[in-house]
Amino acid sequence: MLLASCGGGYQAPISELGEQQVISAPEVFSSNSEAGGTQSQPIQRGSISSGVGGTGSNLSSSNINRAGPASHLVRPGDTLFSIAFQYDLDFRSLAIVNGLNPPYTIFVDQEINLDLNNIVRGGSAVSTANLGTAVGNNSVARSRAGGGTSGSVLRQPVTSTPRAISWQWPHQGRLVRGFQSGVSKGLDISGNVGDAVLAAGDGDVVYSGRGIQGSGDLIIIRHSDRYLSAYAHNSRMLVNEGSRVRAGEKIAEVGENSSGVAMLHFEIREAGDSVDPSRLLPSK
Repeated sequence: MLLASCGGGYQAPISELGEQQVISAPEVFSSNSEAGGTQSQPIQRGSISSGVGGTGSNLSSSNINRAGPASHLVRPGDTLFSIAFQYDLDFRSLAIVNGLNPPYTIFVDQEINLDLNNIVRGGSAVSTANLGTAVGNNSVARSRAGGGTSGSVLRQPVTSTPRAISWQWPHQGRLVRGFQSGVSKGLDISGNVGDAVLAAGDGDVVYSGRGIQGSGDLIIIRHSDRYLSAYAHNSRMLVNEGSRVRAGEKIAEVGENSSGVAMLHFEIREAGDSVDPSRLLPSK
């Protein structure tokens, strides 16, 4: 991050020092032509191995890490947050190395640089001259940072003293698998299909889809500059990207993992790294 902050005079999209800023949800655009005339090849997406007993639960494959692929080809439904989550990266660092400012607009077929040591200098990571219109399912996320137009989504400003997150359990089922570093990046919580999945804290929905292989229907919530939470294997999702949610609000319903077991897989990421949610959640 020190290197990123110094490179080329680039200003980080989100200040950790507390410069007040309005954050909008990301946009994804379609492309009818290739940026720069060079076609980028898609790479293997991350996966979840999820189950009960001897099978771990990960929203990103343990084989995908900071020594993994150097780039990611944007697909319909991707957001900067989902890409960062997939590859265990901090979305702020990913934005910096790709020259992206809020609301972190990305384009279908754009190649996203995953190498945090390779900073994009001089602005946008891709020419937008020949790119198309916004993908329809991201219409909720089209508000611009700082914009005050009707229909935009209000964002909580980032301040020098961020409000502490009041974490709560996203589901009251039995814990069947805990966090294990390098094995399981979150918690598996048993339940019945249709049970309520609740937001673990106040925040903004930055991803709602099924673009990450093995996750089923997945929701990612941004609680602060440092914390994201994720809710996988939903049978029904009740919030869209760009929505503001409150702790305890119903955001989805429990579904089944790839093995047909009804459960919720829940993760918390701090600055891109998986942390044990049970250390942040209240005692049951």
